[in-house]
Amino acid sequence: FWRKAVGVVALLRRWAMTDVEQKDIEVEKEDQQRINQFSRLNLKYDDLDEEITKLKKDVQTYKDATEEIEGCMEDEGIMVKVGEAYTPVDEDTVTEKLGKMIEQSEALLSEKTEEIETL
Repeated sequence: FWRKAVGVVALLRRWAMTDVEQKDIEVEKEDQQRINQFSRLNLKYDDLDEEITKLKKDVQTYKDATEEIEGCMEDEGIMVKVGEAYTPVDEDTVTEKLGKMIEQSEALLSEKTEEIETL
């Protein structure tokens, strides 16, 4: 029974293949250039989109860290990990550094957003 069923399926496939002619599709040079340009732009868009997502996450992380530091009332300062050791750092210094990191990330985010909009 199974052999007959497999034979029938093979026969149907061959029959279907004879009805459909395989044609080579010719693409004009201009069209191929447009396809290639679209592909490059699409890849660039995807890369920029990933960078923007990462930058947004970084900005939010820096803002969260700033809020946590401002809520901390440590007399000895904030313990910051440098390499494998923790060292006390003045709260104002850490807040100032995080502020600069936020500004840099937001500037880069704005730049990448403008770049993605021009694509």
